[in-house]
Amino acid sequence: MDIRWCAECKDEKAFEVPPCADGHGPDCLDLACVECGFAIVLGLHDDVVVVEFAAA
Repeated sequence: MDIRWCAECKDEKAFEVPPCADGHGPDCLDLACVECGFAIVLGLHDDVVVVEFAAA
């Protein structure tokens, strides 16, 4: 379990890996607050687009 800021609870709360439908198991990057269920969803995507910005 990780202690992180929960935007829903407005306090530091314990987060854990929820059941993963993608089959990642304990290596899943997603986290959920154990009190309210607020999710931090992270993921890897194969089609990454790099965008560069230039100052005018």
